[in-house]
Amino acid sequence: MPPGQDHDIFEFAPEEPDTGAGHAPSPAPWRILIVDDEQQVHAATRFALSGLEVLGRPLAFTSAYSARQAREILRHQPRFACILLDVVMESEQAGLELIGFIREELGERGSRIILRTGQPGYAPELKIVRDYDINDYKQKNELTSTHLITAVTTALRGYHQQEQLDAHRQGLEHIIQGAAELFGARQTGRFSASVLQQLGRLLHSGAQGLLCRRAEQEPSRLMIEVATGPWARHSGQALDALDDAPLCRLVEQAFVRRQPQFSPRLATLYIHTPQGDELVFAVPTATEPDDALRHLLQLFGLYVSVGYDNASLFEKIEDLAFNDHLTGVLNRTGFMYALGKQITLGQDFVVLLADIDNFQAVNDGLGHQVGDLTLIRMARHLEAIFGSRSSLGRLSSDTFGLILPACRPEEMTAISQRLNDSLRQGFRLQGYDIPASLTLGAAMYPQHGSSAKTLLQNAGIALKKCKADHRGALAIFGETLEQALHQRLQIATRLRYALERNELSLSYQPQICLSSGRIIGAEALLRWHNEDRLIPPDTFIPVAESSGSIVPIGAWVLEQACRQQRAWQRDTGQALRMAVNVSVRQLKDPGFIDSLDRIIGQTGMTPGLLELEITESTMMEDHQALIATLQAVRARGVQVAMDDFGTGYSSMKYLQELPIDRLKIDRSFIGHMTESEQDLGLVELMVKMGQLLRLGVIAEGVEHPRENDLLRQLGCDEAQGYLYQKPTHPEHIALLLREQGESPGHRLSGPAG
Repeated sequence: MPPGQDHDIFEFAPEEPDTGAGHAPSPAPWRILIVDDEQQVHAATRFALSGLEVLGRPLAFTSAYSARQAREILRHQPRFACILLDVVMESEQAGLELIGFIREELGERGSRIILRTGQPGYAPELKIVRDYDINDYKQKNELTSTHLITAVTTALRGYHQQEQLDAHRQGLEHIIQGAAELFGARQTGRFSASVLQQLGRLLHSGAQGLLCRRAEQEPSRLMIEVATGPWARHSGQALDALDDAPLCRLVEQAFVRRQPQFSPRLATLYIHTPQGDELVFAVPTATEPDDALRHLLQLFGLYVSVGYDNASLFEKIEDLAFNDHLTGVLNRTGFMYALGKQITLGQDFVVLLADIDNFQAVNDGLGHQVGDLTLIRMARHLEAIFGSRSSLGRLSSDTFGLILPACRPEEMTAISQRLNDSLRQGFRLQGYDIPASLTLGAAMYPQHGSSAKTLLQNAGIALKKCKADHRGALAIFGETLEQALHQRLQIATRLRYALERNELSLSYQPQICLSSGRIIGAEALLRWHNEDRLIPPDTFIPVAESSGSIVPIGAWVLEQACRQQRAWQRDTGQALRMAVNVSVRQLKDPGFIDSLDRIIGQTGMTPGLLELEITESTMMEDHQALIATLQAVRARGVQVAMDDFGTGYSSMKYLQELPIDRLKIDRSFIGHMTESEQDLGLVELMVKMGQLLRLGVIAEGVEHPRENDLLRQLGCDEAQGYLYQKPTHPEHIALLLREQGESPGHRLSGPAG
């Protein structure tokens, strides 16, 4: 070394005393590769640069004594920040050839290269310096310690700046690429987890972190909405539940100052969305972000603020589309979607439909508020019974659907029993004791259907069958129900043409005054002769109601019955009351009242001699709407009778509200009243209810003289049944009326008891 320059060969960083206390982790050193075939050059270089720190980081040296050895090191070791390279080693071009290997074969463009040569006057061509991005070139005899330190420091600073530019470019690419993923998220939870993952990429901390927001009911309290990594189990908890005071403090500061906060181990991103939501994302960091990275985070925050609102909007739309807002469970659309997803899993399962018995009576009798509370309580009850392994939806006003794990039919029956047992106490709502029971219909995948639509349809068929046969029980779709469905479809098809083919006819059953034994009315009964056989009414009438063909058929029945009453009156001189059954489907038809007016007008029927019979269960469906229709019927002078009385759940208060003239006691009570004290007591109670409400009372299904006598003793007004006359053709009724007219003392009811 030239004399007089010894003073600037050595520059040592001051050493920190070892206190034994926990130090912050040492920063990663700059990796320096020395490539030279002279041992003393290695020693001198290490000595000159020992203790040097650049940007707070020390130097770590690796030595190679030939270009070939350097190649092996470069192939197998991590990237070097700076390479001090001798030009001439095993050959005059060894150093330059090594540069070509580094830049071209390895593709390493970041490492800074300082060329050194001991040959005076040697200099690489300008093209080589430019193409291979050589950082500096020095003659060995020019490299004092100051010059060497300056050259290495400059090279390392350049390397660091390039690293930062690369990192920020990659960060920007991450942000741009991640924007598509963020804006594709349709739930805020999934969106937030994606934000944490992308923040982890930007800050090189992995997919871990948490999202906090203010509690809705208590804005001063901070809640962890989403958490990943070591904090995952704290999702949904309050922030102060974390045992991490520095993290909690930094998040709270971000909310208070409404801007990002940073520490050596944590970074927080404060977001204020266009819709007004305040969010803070917190992620761990290896080092505190520099200014450039903070600018990147600020840019990323703009994407996040808009993206969160976007995900929140999709969430609200999906909630409107798929959830029932009253009960919080899936609506019909959401249930069908869940059913479709369940099918794609390829595993057996059960679709169970649960219909609340007599819900309409609760809704109409106690008001919609109690009705709504009943639905909410039932939803919570079903959730509690079936748990998280099921999917629950509300499919119509009072019908719920469940997707349950596969089970055998006998297990389903046991489930049904346990479910209704659990409801035996009913619900106590707003001071009312609400009776609660469920009628259930089930279909099994894949036995009863391979599509969501078919499964739901078949479960619905089972439910309808169970409602008709035995409320409060379970029916499972199967071969018998399939056959019944096929039969119903055939009946519905043939019934469409029954009127035009003159296959329908009316029979009539006399109604008797119990005190006089005389015929005072007749009930019109529909008969269908198809393909030389008589189809039972209880087979085809439910099909007619469900298919809608009952509306034109019912109008035909009403007109024929009115014409027949007028014919009897003309031929016998006796004015009978004509009773005609009317279904709820007819009453709900917008043209029903107009049709009634037309028939009365065209036939000349006296309105007071026409009586419409409506079943008790029909009266309980859509209560208020039916009352309005029946009031319009009675305003025309037409009478109304409640058919099948005793089979429903009518209370005295309920009966008082109904616009009716007569109660018709169901045949199921009459047939057992001579054998059962309980049934006799019930009939007596029903007769007294009618008397108290000043309603006429008629008993149907009277078959034995003893029944006739008991009804007279109880004060029942009228009766009909096989004891007096089976349903018969109109000519026979005319004959009976003539006999009655010719003999004032004639009684159809047998001897007085």
